[in-house]
Amino acid sequence: MKFKNWTAAPCDVSAARTLEQSGISPLSALVLSARGFRDPAEARAFLAHDTSLLHDPMTMKGMDAAVTRIEAALSCRESICIYGDYDVDGITATCLLTDYLRRRGGQGTPYVPDRIREGYSLNCATIAELAEQGITLIITVDCGITNLEEIAFARSLGVDVIVTDHHECKPELPAACAIVNPHQPDCPYPFTALAGVGVALKVVLALGGPEEQDRLLDQYTDLAAVGTVADVMELTGENRTIVTMGLERLSPPRRVGLAMLLQ
Repeated sequence: MKFKNWTAAPCDVSAARTLEQSGISPLSALVLSARGFRDPAEARAFLAHDTSLLHDPMTMKGMDAAVTRIEAALSCRESICIYGDYDVDGITATCLLTDYLRRRGGQGTPYVPDRIREGYSLNCATIAELAEQGITLIITVDCGITNLEEIAFARSLGVDVIVTDHHECKPELPAACAIVNPHQPDCPYPFTALAGVGVALKVVLALGGPEEQDRLLDQYTDLAAVGTVADVMELTGENRTIVTMGLERLSPPRRVGLAMLLQ
């Protein structure tokens, strides 16, 4: 077994003392000073995690079209497939959106592709199978932004696709009926570091509306926190709020699967 040497950033004792005197805990002050924080106000802004940091989900490009199409599917009781990824981010996003749509009375079916047999993201064979099963709307989570051919194939079968993703976009975007991804060109959304499950959470918050925000955050930030941390997203801004709230809701966990994992 090979061992690597950890290189620790040097701590600025003077800066740490200043941060500690402002009310920041000694350990946090040491870590923050090693990360270059000197000013207590900047350190507190970095550590902030209240809900005021959350942005309006409707300002994300494509969100209005996604909400309109999903609401229509719920109203007509269409068969919806939530198509995820096989990593933790994709699985938590799939669980989150499936649970919400089912609680709304929707016909939501989760689908996570086999890593070996199907590979990452959408594939035409599975889309054909889903169409045969009566699926008329596919909502991707944590994938889909590069699936031009597969989404065109879905359209040829009469299946609409909504893409929700957080990966970088290529110059050409798929011809989906809606794309929700903060990395889209001209997207005004101010925070681009969301995980796939973070984008899925924003879709749910958009569907619920401002009056439902507190309840939905209480319901789903545990899943969003797990996916955000597992995908190694930066813990600033909205992500710090999501993870902080989620950790609080994991103690104790309210979902059997998460409880067994923690055990």
